[in-house]
Amino acid sequence: MNLKQFKYVLILSQEGSFSKAADVLNISQPSLSQYIKKIEKEIGMELFDRSGGDVRLTDAGRVYIDAGRQILDLEHRMEVQFSDLSEHKTGSLIIGTAPYRAAGMMPVIAAAFQKRHPGMHLIVREGTTAELTEGMEHGDYDLCLTLAPVDKRLFSCETVVEEELVLAVPADAPELETKTEADRKYPAVDARELNGKKLVMLTDTQFMQRQLDSLVNDYHLSVSTAAVVKSLEAQIAMVRAGVGMAVMPSGIERFCSPGEVRFYSFRQKLPRRGVIVMWRKDRKLSRAAEELKEVIRGISW
Repeated sequence: MNLKQFKYVLILSQEGSFSKAADVLNISQPSLSQYIKKIEKEIGMELFDRSGGDVRLTDAGRVYIDAGRQILDLEHRMEVQFSDLSEHKTGSLIIGTAPYRAAGMMPVIAAAFQKRHPGMHLIVREGTTAELTEGMEHGDYDLCLTLAPVDKRLFSCETVVEEELVLAVPADAPELETKTEADRKYPAVDARELNGKKLVMLTDTQFMQRQLDSLVNDYHLSVSTAAVVKSLEAQIAMVRAGVGMAVMPSGIERFCSPGEVRFYSFRQKLPRRGVIVMWRKDRKLSRAAEELKEVIRGISW
């Protein structure tokens, strides 16, 4: 097995289609098909079940993928040692994060890291929380910027910032009655102010929507739906456009220009969500990855 072989098999297993995998690998579909057949001939077993129109790993294919990940892990450890010896003057680090944080936090992190190591660059790979956890378990990232909690048997983590729930209101909406509260980012309103209001919602499975549902149930509120979207970026865009209010995580103001949206904290002590930097416990971090952690830790969020 070489790295190219493993990459072709891995991408095909992830895409589940020769045409999609060929597009990702930037080769023709016939070339990929011939290459996979060549690998299968070399090992004497089929790696993929091609019946029924889908491409799925066989038992032999899963063994191949598992062995490949172990080989890559060994190569990574060797590269870490070489990188440390060369004082990481050039190279890259792979960091996984959600699209929201890729747009809202990673530009600040990348700029600060580049000042410290001009010869290095960050590769940012986006995914859901579940995808990031699975990818980290498989060694696909050096670090992940994600949400707590994590399985501390497998991963180590440090808290970067605790996001509070805030209320985003269109700039032309009537101002709400506020009160100063300790440890709140913005002037605070009573959660009952939401009663009777139109809100921009997220889909039912998303963390922030579950938080809003709990808030509505806990305080016996009646709210109506102004719109339903899939991302925080779309949600704040709806608020900017005056479609409705939204309950969102603090930090969302990075997507707004001054005066576009008014933000309020809540008087009630509502749950906060912890943003963490995570890495595998059994995998030694390179000096560059340790310094990236320091950069993230040193930014005032």
